[in-house]
Amino acid sequence: MALSMKTLGSQTAKLVQGLHDKGRSTFTLDDAVEIVGGPRNIVSNLLAKAQKRGVVTRLKRGLYVLVPYELGSATVYGGNPLTVASRLLEGRPHYLSHGTAMAVHGMTRQPQILVTASCVNSPASNMQAGGTELRVVSIREGEVFGTKNHWTEDGQKVVVSDIERTIVDCLRRTDLCGGYVEIDAGTWMVRTKVNADRLVDYAVRLGIGAVIGRVGFLMDSCELGSEDHRSRLREKLTKTYHLLDPLMPPDGKYMSEWHLRLNVSREEIISVRST
Repeated sequence: MALSMKTLGSQTAKLVQGLHDKGRSTFTLDDAVEIVGGPRNIVSNLLAKAQKRGVVTRLKRGLYVLVPYELGSATVYGGNPLTVASRLLEGRPHYLSHGTAMAVHGMTRQPQILVTASCVNSPASNMQAGGTELRVVSIREGEVFGTKNHWTEDGQKVVVSDIERTIVDCLRRTDLCGGYVEIDAGTWMVRTKVNADRLVDYAVRLGIGAVIGRVGFLMDSCELGSEDHRSRLREKLTKTYHLLDPLMPPDGKYMSEWHLRLNVSREEIISVRST
């Protein structure tokens, strides 16, 4: 019975084949209209019937995902969260970032409850589609750099910050990745993959004093780079002292080398690394 429910009519089969040809499992009503042809209301009705038969799942108004054949009789599928999040922001410059990017690069063992993405000139907000919750971080157009393509488990291409940009973003917003200790531990896990030149370039390009100081401290902590890298960072330090971790109470010793207040102890950092 489950198989008969998923029997494809000619138009639905055309849609499914067209989506596979385009390499898209998550798609919009406009995508379906382009593939099937005909008026939007007719195609919308086709999708409603396909949903009842378990061929597609409606994530939100105008956004759908194919239910994978390997799920058998299952009629509901939330889609790959990274793919869904990217489709929600399609048409706007964006990339998956912060804790989500840490997970992509193997920098955390913490489960990611929601997807975080940085998007140009987009109000900071949360969006929901199916089982995916997306947190959007607003950035300026000139801050879109240090990204790469990533292929998700469902074979879709998304854009994610590279390792070095992920580190810089997380040091800018420690609240979006579990605090400094998690960033330090994640960097330690992938330290052999970190390009120190690129890391320093990104920090200098972003031009935020707090981030520059935290990058310098992190490089010392994780034994990255050379004295030349540190000299480049010191040249860009501001006179203001910043907290190592804005998430933590404002206490601890002041560190003149990186213009930081060390409100996270070395013992805490090492402890999180070893867990």
